[in-house]
Amino acid sequence: MLNKLELLLPPLPLMFVVAAIMWLLNTFLPIGFYFTGQNMFAIFLLVIGILFILPAAISFLKAKTTVDPRTPEKSNILVINGLYKVSRNPMYVGMVTCLFALSFSQGNVVSLLMSLGFALYLNRFQISPEERFLTEKFGEQYHEYCQNVRRWL
Repeated sequence: MLNKLELLLPPLPLMFVVAAIMWLLNTFLPIGFYFTGQNMFAIFLLVIGILFILPAAISFLKAKTTVDPRTPEKSNILVINGLYKVSRNPMYVGMVTCLFALSFSQGNVVSLLMSLGFALYLNRFQISPEERFLTEKFGEQYHEYCQNVRRWL
C-alpha cells in the first residue's frame, strides 16, 4: 500500500525546485564555507552527476521501458546493464550529486543539508515504493539483482 507521499512528485522536476530553493536560501541565508578548489570540486560533482543521469536514462529508453518513476507498474523490463551494474538508482545518484555540486558552488551549509534531505526523501518516498513494486513484478530476478548491486553506490 502506498503512502500519500510515495511516488507523488517526479524526481527530476523536484530536483530543479530544490535547486531553486537552495539558490534563494543562499541569497537570503548565506551560511557559508570556503576551501581551496571549491569551485573545481563543484564542477567535478556536476559533471559526475550528469554522467550518471544521462546514460542511465538512455539505458531505459533503449530498453523501451518507462523513465517515469511515478509509474513503476509500466516497467516492462528490469534494466541491469550499464550504470545499473554499479547502482540500482544511478539517475537518483546523479540528481543528488548535482544538488551537492550546487551546494559546494555556493559554499552554503543549508544547501548541503537540503541536498542530504533530497537524498533522504528519494530513499523513503521514491526508491522504497519502487523496490516493493519491482520485487512483486520481477521476483527472484530483482532479488538477486539487489543482492549484487547497491541501492546508491
